[in-house]
Amino acid sequence: MIDKGITSKLLEAYFNDTCSEADKYRVERWMATREQGDESLDLFHVVSDKIDIRDNALAEKAYEKCVTVLNLPGKQDASKGSFRGWMAAVSAIAAILAVMVVLQYHQKRTDSTREIPFQEVYAERGTSETVVLPDGSTILLKAGSRLIYPQEFRGTTREVFLSGECYASIAKNPDMPFVLSTGSMNIRVTGTEFNVKSFPEDSESEVALVEGSVLVDSKPVGDHPVQSIAITPGKVVKVDRKSGETRINGFDTNNYTDAGKKEDVFIFLDQRFCDIASELSRRLDVDILLMDEQLGERRFYASFINGEDLNDMLNSFNADKSMVISREGRTIKISRKKV
Repeated sequence: MIDKGITSKLLEAYFNDTCSEADKYRVERWMATREQGDESLDLFHVVSDKIDIRDNALAEKAYEKCVTVLNLPGKQDASKGSFRGWMAAVSAIAAILAVMVVLQYHQKRTDSTREIPFQEVYAERGTSETVVLPDGSTILLKAGSRLIYPQEFRGTTREVFLSGECYASIAKNPDMPFVLSTGSMNIRVTGTEFNVKSFPEDSESEVALVEGSVLVDSKPVGDHPVQSIAITPGKVVKVDRKSGETRINGFDTNNYTDAGKKEDVFIFLDQRFCDIASELSRRLDVDILLMDEQLGERRFYASFINGEDLNDMLNSFNADKSMVISREGRTIKISRKKV
């Protein structure tokens, strides 16, 4: 439950060290008692975007304070190969910052006569969740993903927040465009079908359009400015999360529709192997560890639409026998073959 006295302004003051000692105690008590979720780092960027902090300064302050208050491990742990431990560490922090997204969204509504409750849905590793939005739109939430949306759409847009991957079938309403916001992009549509991948641990985010039209607004990264890209069915736009650079590829919409709606279908469109390993880990609930960074930079086009299992897929990626794949329980280690 959200303490009604915890507002976005109070949290911003706390993270900037401008609140009173009483307010500091109140915020830290709320932080310490809030249940942990499985949020992701994308929510840091969504929060900073909503409160107009271009250099993400508040998100960085929030991270450091939450690490201290919640006694969580720092960023250096991520370099030790403990990805699951790192994500568990940031989960409580991002859950708190997700509240700021919701509170700020409330404050920006033009119709303030009645507060609109928000819903939050999370798909565990190895599972998916189907969400029907208030306008009848359907969101298939993929493994390891989180969706935040209002119980009622009011105002000029239908806006939801995503960290992860989903396949969206959006009800048509030209008078109230649908906006899906992630950490690296905003996707604006009036009615269409598309698939979004935007995980904080992946090197790229992408939008693949199956039907209709969408406008993708990438968010600023460093010196790289915002870009607005209109795409048509059969096109996928990719945004590099580090550089902000964008590119467009083509794909078969028939196969991708199946990939979006079925759990045993996997489509990879010129994806880096590091991102493929992450997706397989989430969807199949395993831990795939790449022991060589250069392996992760290799790109693949691959379609698995006939119920192939994990071994089949990994063998396909290793068709040239350049990798050594070992497995112990649910942990798979992949290294380069020595020559």
